[in-house]
Amino acid sequence: MPATELENESPRFSDLQRRAYRVLNEDGIVDFALGLGLLFAASYVGLNHAGGLNMTAWTGLAPIFVMLIARGLRKRLVYPRIGYARSRPASPAIVLTATMLLLLVAGLVAMTVYARRGVRPPGTLMPWLLRAFALAGAATLALMGRQTGFARFYVHAGVIAATVFVSLAVPDVHYGLLLMFGLPGLVLLVTGLVCFFIFLRRHPKPIPEATHANS
Repeated sequence: MPATELENESPRFSDLQRRAYRVLNEDGIVDFALGLGLLFAASYVGLNHAGGLNMTAWTGLAPIFVMLIARGLRKRLVYPRIGYARSRPASPAIVLTATMLLLLVAGLVAMTVYARRGVRPPGTLMPWLLRAFALAGAATLALMGRQTGFARFYVHAGVIAATVFVSLAVPDVHYGLLLMFGLPGLVLLVTGLVCFFIFLRRHPKPIPEATHANS
């Protein structure tokens, strides 16, 4: 293929890819799922600090719970309206999930090493891992904004990054982490629900042909 044709095809492919990402993220489910996950993290910090409850097992199950909810919503309410498409190469949402899992595994490995040595981990270890977790999420949301053209992802990234730095100024580490997870989680959850209901109104469920013919 001549160089001029490749140059013409590249912008066209990039535009098609952006449109595909926009369609995949128009429903707001990514926002909703991330917001729900952040609120789970905030509840873990709050309950652990206020009530001394050990929520480690719940923390491990929470990502699975959130993924099942997101998948169920898309399977039942989104795909029947716009169809199903697999994004290739990996979408930013998949990159985000992989990044979060890697950070979670890194945290678990660090805690296991300290436990085997019979040494209590430094009190600053987990807060800094959680801040790295949040900043990785912010960076991936900014990437999603670039890929989709949706300004709301840039806003989400800015809110998360801002709360990370604000949390450093809060004297009580637990309250700082609660702010860092709770505020962005609420913003993402509400934004996701609003986008989801707008999506449902824009894309009504198609009427089956048999039912349409009988009427």
